[in-house]
Amino acid sequence: MDVKTAIETGDATVLRRLLAEVPARADELIRWGKDCRIATHPLHYISDMLFEGKLQKGRELPLLEALIQAGADVDFQRNGEGDTPLIGAASLGAEEVGLRLLDAGAKPWLRGLFGETALHWAALLGEDRLAERLIENVDPNLKDKKYKSSSLGWAVHGWCNPPAGNHGRQLEVVRLLVATGATVEPEWMESEKIASSPAMLAALKAEGR
Repeated sequence: MDVKTAIETGDATVLRRLLAEVPARADELIRWGKDCRIATHPLHYISDMLFEGKLQKGRELPLLEALIQAGADVDFQRNGEGDTPLIGAASLGAEEVGLRLLDAGAKPWLRGLFGETALHWAALLGEDRLAERLIENVDPNLKDKKYKSSSLGWAVHGWCNPPAGNHGRQLEVVRLLVATGATVEPEWMESEKIASSPAMLAALKAEGR
């Protein structure tokens, strides 16, 4: 069995053995997908497999712990850019993975492929517990480079258009972001869906209180 298979099957015991034999495996990219064109860091691969439904939920943290203890780079970025394992966890709905990576020292302010942070993704998917931790070290008004939107904008969009992997707590994230000084854009208030939601209106209008 190799690292890839150990992660897919949720076998932390085998993974620890493989890493003890060759610690460098903790940072060796895993090739997968069609024609194995995707190359992913093992820490990120855990979130990928959770999202794909191949890794049973509840088995991710022992795998993550084995990699962290083996010295895996919690801030890995290919050639110094792109999604980190933390951004991967947030974008794939792996909230528990994201929280553990923060505990292990992952940097929440690093930007991903679109110039976004993990907070943008946590906001989009309604991961309120992860967002609450990320807000401590990320400017809530920081805008991504592709959509030119803040984390609050991503939260509003995720509430209006629930994404794959949705946790459904965008309203809670909106409240958190507004409370920390996130700017509410006037055009959001013109949305028919938002205008018909007393809860979302109240959350957004709390700005400046």
